[in-house]
Amino acid sequence: MYSMRDVLLHTVQETIGRHQMLVAEDRVVLAVSGGVDSMVMLHLLLRLQPRYRLSLHVAHLNHNLRGTESAETADFVRRQCEAYQVPAIIMTAAQEVLRDARVGSLQAAARDLRYQFLTQVADEQRAQRIALGHHRDDQAETVLMNLLRGSGVRGLGGIPPVRGRIIRPLIDCSRDEIDRYAQQEGVPFVEDSSNRTLSYRRNRIRLELLPELAKRYNPRIVHTLADTAAILEAEDQLLNEIADRELHAALILRSPETVVLSSARLVTLPSAMRWRLIRRSAEILRKGRSDLTFRQILSIDRLVLTGGTRGTIHASGGLRASRVGDGLVFAMGKGRVRQRLVPVPLAVPGLTFIDGSSLCLSSDLLEEWSGSKAPSDVWTALIDADRIGQEIHVRGWEKGDRFIPLGMRGRKKLQDLFVDAKIPREKRANVPLLVARDEIVWVVGVRMSEQFKVTESTKRVLRIRASASDHP
Repeated sequence: MYSMRDVLLHTVQETIGRHQMLVAEDRVVLAVSGGVDSMVMLHLLLRLQPRYRLSLHVAHLNHNLRGTESAETADFVRRQCEAYQVPAIIMTAAQEVLRDARVGSLQAAARDLRYQFLTQVADEQRAQRIALGHHRDDQAETVLMNLLRGSGVRGLGGIPPVRGRIIRPLIDCSRDEIDRYAQQEGVPFVEDSSNRTLSYRRNRIRLELLPELAKRYNPRIVHTLADTAAILEAEDQLLNEIADRELHAALILRSPETVVLSSARLVTLPSAMRWRLIRRSAEILRKGRSDLTFRQILSIDRLVLTGGTRGTIHASGGLRASRVGDGLVFAMGKGRVRQRLVPVPLAVPGLTFIDGSSLCLSSDLLEEWSGSKAPSDVWTALIDADRIGQEIHVRGWEKGDRFIPLGMRGRKKLQDLFVDAKIPREKRANVPLLVARDEIVWVVGVRMSEQFKVTESTKRVLRIRASASDHP
């Protein structure tokens, strides 16, 4: 019969192996709060240290929110690390940092500060991994919190076992198993008085809601919620992989302040994928957090589905979404003008990367033209190759630029064309122009020139497609 010592160690080993959390000679930073979860994690990883030849470093951030108790906890962690002969980095947060954050969620601000601290320590120690002590009950609490708040698959997927450098070796262990292990092994720890405070929603879920659900509905509710989270996390990863491909296909332009998606591409996708791409676009601009409500996502989606819809959806943090021509435009702040595009020659045939626009042009020469129909989207141009000549380059808009738009006879100012196409003033300098012999051939993504269009007498066609660029 296995002791709890062996059972818990075996569970953690299986979790580490299944999620490939550790490899030999990894440097690992352990987030140790002094509570039973993190102290048991430290105890277990010390037992596994010879197996993986790990280099362990403890990191403890004193948030300084509980006065003397916080200072005593930090001192406890320091003493225990000395006893275990594990190097520890202990830091006290400046009080004004969290005091200023009380306008929002104090717990969220403290969590963000803790992750910043752990990342800093990991960078300094050149650590491959950051180990956190979350367990199965934490997983169940997180799923319920997100469900009550209103969340999609990502939120109901709960706490991922691995995300980047972060690993959670105890994620398959229950709170009871951890408590029994600490008791049997004599693992010292300190109680955090704030864990009993019902003013925090997570505490109310842990102390009131979960016990009630276990008593009246499902005695294994924690396991059920954790299993559900594991299933949804795996499905979310699959959907993310699909979304990455679809985002690349729909992406017209990407910069630090702007993401533009093709509405024509988006409308071909199922609603769930459109919603995911909308959220992912916001995450690109907000460094991983969309902060979009479901109602905002639906409003943005309506801009896609209703081609004539105008207006701008404003979200928190200065994020804006609007429909401009065929583009669904996400922008941050005031949408400052980027540097002008650097003129580059067009490669025929081949790829031409446009520095600063996250856009590239692919061209090929069709030696025998069959008179096929004109392209159905604004991101493909068919040009009479014999009219355009060989000196072709790409540049940005310059004041006074004019050309003859397709279907018209007289010249028109590009500025007026941009106004008609509802292209924001701050974006106009970054619209690529295809130019030959000082004549504008194509305002990329907006309009072709009448002078270079394909006709019945055309013999050779230069075909150019604009797409998102992966070029650095």
